[in-house]
Amino acid sequence: MRDSTDSAVSISYDSEDETYRARFDADAVSPSMAIIETMAAVRETTPTELDPLVETVDPMALDRLVKGNGATDGRILEFRYLDHTVTVRARGIVEIRASLGDGD
Repeated sequence: MRDSTDSAVSISYDSEDETYRARFDADAVSPSMAIIETMAAVRETTPTELDPLVETVDPMALDRLVKGNGATDGRILEFRYLDHTVTVRARGIVEIRASLGDGD
């Protein structure tokens, strides 16, 4: 996958560790929307074609946890969504990689 810079979420792929990384401006897009946009790019589909994020995690709670009182406190949230491990960092970074199974 090539870099995507046509939205508030900039997505790239690191072939060394097989991870998609998205940087987003937390003032322009919520962490939950950044996850949805990134996952849609990973799966080469549109956000509306994905299973709802709310079936995995509460998007509003996710946004509050990640944003906290500031975007520089180093908060990290990790969960599984659509057979992928999603890591969200308070600094405006989403990482998505294929899950290896129960022990990854």
